[in-house]
Amino acid sequence: MKFTKLSLVAAIAVSSAFAGGDIAPVEPAPVVEVSPWSFSGDAKLYYSTQSSTPGASIFDKEASAGQGAVSADVGYAFNENWKVNVGMTGLFTLGLDDSVVNQVWLNAGADIEQLQPGVPVTSVGDALWFDTLNITGTMFDGALTVVIGRQELDTPLAFSEKWNIAANTFDAAVAIVKPTDNISLIGAYIYDGNGRNNQYRISTFDSNPGGFTGSDGYYPIPGIADSGAWAIAAVGTFGDVTAQAWFYEVTDVADAVWLQADGKLADFTLGAQYAWMGTTGNLETALPAANDINAWAVKAGYKLDAINLWAAYSDVSDDATVLYVGNTATAGGWGPLSNGKQSKLYTEAWWNYGYVGAVGASTFAAGASYNMGDLAFFNGINASIQYTGIRDAFTNGVIGTDIDEVAAVVGTKVYGLNAQLAYIWDDRTNDFNGAADGTTDTIQLYLTYNF
Repeated sequence: MKFTKLSLVAAIAVSSAFAGGDIAPVEPAPVVEVSPWSFSGDAKLYYSTQSSTPGASIFDKEASAGQGAVSADVGYAFNENWKVNVGMTGLFTLGLDDSVVNQVWLNAGADIEQLQPGVPVTSVGDALWFDTLNITGTMFDGALTVVIGRQELDTPLAFSEKWNIAANTFDAAVAIVKPTDNISLIGAYIYDGNGRNNQYRISTFDSNPGGFTGSDGYYPIPGIADSGAWAIAAVGTFGDVTAQAWFYEVTDVADAVWLQADGKLADFTLGAQYAWMGTTGNLETALPAANDINAWAVKAGYKLDAINLWAAYSDVSDDATVLYVGNTATAGGWGPLSNGKQSKLYTEAWWNYGYVGAVGASTFAAGASYNMGDLAFFNGINASIQYTGIRDAFTNGVIGTDIDEVAAVVGTKVYGLNAQLAYIWDDRTNDFNGAADGTTDTIQLYLTYNF
């Protein structure tokens, strides 16, 4: 809601004219007061089907997943410095389950205690939870920003994953200090999160103390980790180069470092990454033979008008045991249970997560995208294709997994509706996450309306 009022100068001019003064009436320039309230949200409908489901063909309900979601976020600014943000997400199946699909994208609300033999894990049905609840403050003319409460995060080793129909969020406190316009210093304490990759589930924060952990704390290792994680970083932009350095302490579990630099040279983009992680505290005591893990990656890209081309390569050390270079904020284990754990390495696959950051993995990825611009009633058409080849991804001595993936995606916006159609082909051998060897065809449809 917006309000318009007459400015003081214009009001004086109008009153003088009516009083017989010499000041001629002028058309007042309206002063717009922005309402302290803000509102945003989206509605989604996702569908996926694949060819590798035993006893089912592609498009059969047994081989398909479908789900809808609605998210709404409301903000109220107390003044120019402080604002409160509240957001909710609801999941529903629109009656598709058991008729068109037998699976959902996101199983929400299931307690971690339900992961017992004979107890269903799948949560097909409706769910509603607060995914955002925080206070944001900006002080010292923008030099300091703090966000306290439930929020999304985007850091190299603890982040909200956006591939699913609803993103995981965190209970955290974040402070960003800008000593200069081109340098940001970041400090964060991440107490809790609601992401859990097993069956792609997400806790609604209310089923257990500590959200996905089953007990208070950031990482779900009962008796080992219950005290959250710390992160500090420096991010700077120097000309056409952006560099960042991160240090993480997942209390009683691991320390980690992430270094990255990205730059632009004419029509080319170049990037380099390095990550290291080592066990500490209770996890080191429990697993004294666990070796550190490190990884590096490089990327090059070229842009010509509406065409973007890129290629990347990454390599992970092969002597580590229980660690994994990926999102430490999604429960899935530090090695053999890493299925679904996304990585921020340049080479991450478009769909088959959980392998690029695994021990011993060597990965080559390349892609191309083309933006066709406006076409008839379409507000732009984007087409992209990506190849990812992963070799010798393994954990704890398991035979290395090899995966080839090709993902072709076409997206457009029609009357405010964002539509994306994806075809994914993959071929795998010796999958340590239990998937059968051979090829799989996957077709996915994403519909999103922002309001």
